[in-house]
Amino acid sequence: MKLRYVSYISNQAKILNEDHVENLLFQIREKNKKLAITGLLLLIQGKFIQYIEGPDEEIEKVYKKIKKDPRHNELVLLDSGFVNERQFKDWSMAYKKIDDVTVENITGYKNLELDQLFLEPNKGDKHPVLKVLYNFTKALAS
Repeated sequence: MKLRYVSYISNQAKILNEDHVENLLFQIREKNKKLAITGLLLLIQGKFIQYIEGPDEEIEKVYKKIKKDPRHNELVLLDSGFVNERQFKDWSMAYKKIDDVTVENITGYKNLELDQLFLEPNKGDKHPVLKVLYNFTKALAS
C-alpha cells in the first residue's frame, strides 16, 4: 500500500511555551497512533517544519485541519506525494525544538526566512527545507 506524505513550513502565530508544546504533542501523538500517521515536527526560530505520512485519506484530512489551524501563519507546502514505505515508522510524532547554535551545526542549514528561502533555485528533487529535515534525522540517528 502506498502512503501519502506532506511536508510544510509555517510561522508560529504565537510562540508556544514548552508546556503548550508538550500538551499539543500529547494530543497529536494519541490521534496519530489511531490514524496510523507518523512523522516529525521541528520548531526552529519560531517556525514549524513538519513531515507527516500515513493513509492517503487521513493525511488529507489532517493537512486540511493544519491549514486552518490559527497557530500557523504563512503556511507553505514544501512537498507532497506517495512513498512505498514510511520514513518515520517508529515516530507517532517525533519532536525537537532546536536552538540557534544547534541549527547552525545542522548540515544544509539555511536562514529560514520564507521569502528568502524561495529565492534560491531548487537544485535536484528536494526543497532546501526538506534537506534540513533529512539532515536533522540523520544527525539523530548517529
